[in-house]
Amino acid sequence: MDNLRKYKIFAFIALFAELIIFFALFGKIRNLIISYEIAERNTPIYVLLFLAMILFIFLFILTIILTYKKNPAEGYYQQMDILTDITKKEKTSDFEQKEELIDIENYTKKILPKDNAKLDLVKYTEKILSNIAKEFDIVQGLFFVKEKKSGIFDIAGKYAYFGEEEPKSFKIGESLSGQVAKNKKVLNLKDIPENYITILSGLGSSSPNYLLIIPIIMNDETIGIIELASFKEFKSNFSNLFEKISEQIGKVLVKY
Repeated sequence: MDNLRKYKIFAFIALFAELIIFFALFGKIRNLIISYEIAERNTPIYVLLFLAMILFIFLFILTIILTYKKNPAEGYYQQMDILTDITKKEKTSDFEQKEELIDIENYTKKILPKDNAKLDLVKYTEKILSNIAKEFDIVQGLFFVKEKKSGIFDIAGKYAYFGEEEPKSFKIGESLSGQVAKNKKVLNLKDIPENYITILSGLGSSSPNYLLIIPIIMNDETIGIIELASFKEFKSNFSNLFEKISEQIGKVLVKY
């Protein structure tokens, strides 16, 4: 690409010099004609003038070609630059995805109680909620378990819940949790209605903005529901994490 630039500069300089020579010769011939001093010995002047015209035309054409002709190497480098940009974007995208990945196996070990055989249903569910709160910014958690005969989801475990009344039971399809039980998919809610959930503390009461509702599924049946409230947004990859954890919880829950 640098050589091409040099050739272009050289061509323009040569063209400019040729123009000066051509007009100088043309002026001299014009003066000779005016002075009637044209003789046979001046024939070389006409030859030089003719050669100058030929050279001028050649340089002019060469300059045009060099100016507008696309350098193959330049096009190659442009393509390489584009490919490099695409590769950088792909690497950045891959890096961002890796940043978002969660070690599901590691979190599963931290969240699931190791001594579940020694825990009753209430202690088991509350231990899970407590472990989730340790790993994530959870300010309140509820664990509902489906009663086999009635099909009603009753509260089993609570975390940081200080309501005057027990959380209301529900059936499949009733309330948000009932819909999650019916759809069998994690629900990640943002900007939930004010006072939908109230958190009490020594500083007063406040309402979380985010709610994650997780179905516990076993044999294609929802047997439990976990509600998690937070003041911070739940990332989208939390759904994958809790889907995997819920499978492990379901295997233990059916034993109670």
